[in-house]
Parts: sequence; C-alpha cells; structure tokens
Amino acid sequence: MFENIDELIDVNLRLLYTSKSQFMMRINFKDELGFNLKNSKIFAEILHNKGLVKLELTQGFRCDLTDYGRQVYENGGWKASLNSAQFIENNVAIVDFDSEVRKIEISLMKKFMFTSLIVLVLCFFITLLTVEFLKTT
Repeated sequence: MFENIDELIDVNLRLLYTSKSQFMMRINFKDELGFNLKNSKIFAEILHNKGLVKLELTQGFRCDLTDYGRQVYENGGWKASLNSAQFIENNVAIVDFDSEVRKIEISLMKKFMFTSLIVLVLCFFITLLTVEFLKTT
C-alpha cells in the first residue's frame, strides 16, 4: 500500500514531535512532498501498531506521540532505529504489550455491553410489572 512507508513514518514523526502538543489529527499526516496523505486511517493504524502513536479509542482521529515515538525521533528517526538491535527487541515487546492491552479493552467492552443489556431487560420487566400492578389496583 505504502511503497515508502519508512520515509513516511520519518516525515510524520518529525511533524508530531515538532508540533506544540505532540499530537495531530490523522487527516493532517503528510507524504514526503508535503501533501496530505491518502489512506490516513491505515497509516495511523500502522503507526499505532508500531507503538509510535496512541490513537483515540472512539474514532481514531487524534494521534498522540508516545514516549517510544519520542525516543525513536530523538535517536535519529525511524530509519536509524530500524538498524538498531535494541529497536527490534523494544518493538516486539511493545507490539505484544499493545495487543494484550487491546484484548483487555475489548473484553471489558464486551462485559460492559452484556451488563448494560441485562440492566435494560430488567428495567423493561420492572416496567411491565409496575404497569400490571397499577392496572389491578
């Protein structure tokens, strides 16, 4: 999809790092020529999966630079980090940790939705019982 993904990551890490609050909306990602990047959602997910940014959970528009992303930029950028053995070890650990966090978030969301459904059904039955009780009195 992205032929020059490493260069795009370097460009956008620089943009994120130099922005005042170190976050940007994914629609503002740039290509190597400075134009808005097409498929910004996929690119943001790539950055997120590599541990460089944290995506907003609800819609995924806001991308906050992570500590790891800051460290990569300060150590010479993405391309320089690719050559580092420590990068490979850290990247594997971050991706594993991130996938575990996502699994936990999804599990909690499922539990919350199931609990909400049960509460909704109980409220419905209580309402029906109340209506029946008021009819008989």
